Amino acid sequence: MLYTTEYLQQEINRNQGKELPNDIHTLFDAVISQSGTDASSNAIRIITEAFSPLRLKLAEHMKLDNVLFLFGNGASMYAGSKDTRAFKLEDYKAVYCDLDSIIDAASKLNGVEEQLNALITARAYYHMVKEEAKEQELEKLIENVKKHLIDAFVNSVDYSKLTLHDVFLRKLRSFGCLQRTSIYTPNYDLAFEYSLDKLGIEYKDGFSGFVNRSFDPRTLQGKDKTALVKIHGSVNWVLSDDKVKEIQPKIKDGKVEIDDTVPVLIYPTSNKLYQTYSSPYSELMRHMLDEMETGRNVIIVMGYKYGDDHINEILYKALRNPRNIFYFFLFGENIDGGFVGSIKALTESMPNVNLLMGEVLADFKVFVQYMLPATPEMTDQEKVIDLLQKVLVENAG
Repeated sequence: MLYTTEYLQQEINRNQGKELPNDIHTLFDAVISQSGTDASSNAIRIITEAFSPLRLKLAEHMKLDNVLFLFGNGASMYAGSKDTRAFKLEDYKAVYCDLDSIIDAASKLNGVEEQLNALITARAYYHMVKEEAKEQELEKLIENVKKHLIDAFVNSVDYSKLTLHDVFLRKLRSFGCLQRTSIYTPNYDLAFEYSLDKLGIEYKDGFSGFVNRSFDPRTLQGKDKTALVKIHGSVNWVLSDDKVKEIQPKIKDGKVEIDDTVPVLIYPTSNKLYQTYSSPYSELMRHMLDEMETGRNVIIVMGYKYGDDHINEILYKALRNPRNIFYFFLFGENIDGGFVGSIKALTESMPNVNLLMGEVLADFKVFVQYMLPATPEMTDQEKVIDLLQKVLVENAG
């Protein structure tokens, strides 16, 4: 089924028995700007009621065998993580004067991935023609861009402000599905680790050991605890003695501090597809595919831009499992074909595929506060059965 902002507005009008003069965005503004007032309380009530059908539907599906989340960068942006679309390569011109023309040409390309690819291609060219000075300058530029991406777009997360992650996990715990939950993410930050530790929730992440935590995919097997799978690596993964190890970060004043080490990450370049074929990424991606292809799962995809072909391919394969229920969230309502275009088309023919579009429906804060159920709510059929059982017990007495 396809859900848009218009659907939510219609639900609000239907619940109120009249068409409200204010649109959905004005209602949310009232919640934020008039916190604690009668206007805010009324807006919260209206919004909560409008989300009731979706919340009940999701609650029913969260009773399936597994609850699988795929969270992209959009899930951390409220706490300070930045969108890589804000990256500007031209800012490096002042430092790398000899690379002016290359930076100008690369800056015209769309997005940091294409720009990094252009720099890597240029470096390969100068290596081939044996212009070592230009090659070395490009090597420094590429490494500085990668470091900047981590410092400005990942380590910008304020870990003292992860309130929504806390609420998200508390709701899953209240619902009773933590042991059936797997959280997959290409994010490098430690937002989920921080909140899981804060709430005392045991989890597995593919590493074993205490003093020396080394990658061991066998630890992801079974349904004994929540799984957190960082499919593109993490800022606290390093390569040591030919092994991928997990180091203990320090959190100071809400910011993560890691010693001067090089993290094991899949950077946004065209080479990322080939990196997924090597350890540890191949094992993590295979685990994700195995879990989504088998059993009865509710699969919830949020904060993800649908730009990684290797992840999309796993989602396509998961769609072949008729027992899966999908909730795809898209921040915005512009579709230019591609993966999301395919998903939108499937909503018309596959009742197990849901696409929720728009800056309201696909907002992580809205999802956590209004759509994610906190208790295993009963469906209408289950309520009828429960009522009949109570009547039978009373009559038997």
